[in-house]
Amino acid sequence: MGKRAFLIAGDKATPIANDVTDFSYRASAHHLPIGVQVPVHSSERAETQFMVEDGIVEFMIGGAAGMALAGDFVRVPPGVPFAYRNAGDTAAVLLVRTTSPKAMRRAIRVGFEFAA
Repeated sequence: MGKRAFLIAGDKATPIANDVTDFSYRASAHHLPIGVQVPVHSSERAETQFMVEDGIVEFMIGGAAGMALAGDFVRVPPGVPFAYRNAGDTAAVLLVRTTSPKAMRRAIRVGFEFAA
C-alpha cells in the first residue's frame, strides 16, 4: 500500500489504498443507529457506493426505494439524489466510498486489460 493507505476497522479490518495513481476516492465506515435517517443529498461529480456490513438499511435513490441487507452492494451514480435509513432493530454498519467517474472508467479499463 502507498503512503496514503489507511484502514477501516471494526470487527474486520479492510485495507483502503489511495496511492499516487488516478484511483482517487474517499472511504469511511458509517455506523447508523436504530431509527436514524441520513437526509437527501447528491454528489454532482462523484459516484457513491455502499457495502452493507451489518444490519438492514433502506435506500431511497432517485425516487425509488429498496432494502439492503448485510453483504449487499448499492451504487448511486453522480448527480442522483439519495437518502438512507436504518430500517432494522440493531445498529447498521456501512462501508461508504465516493469516487470520481474518471477514476471508475480507469478502474474498469484496467480490469479488462488484466482479464485474460
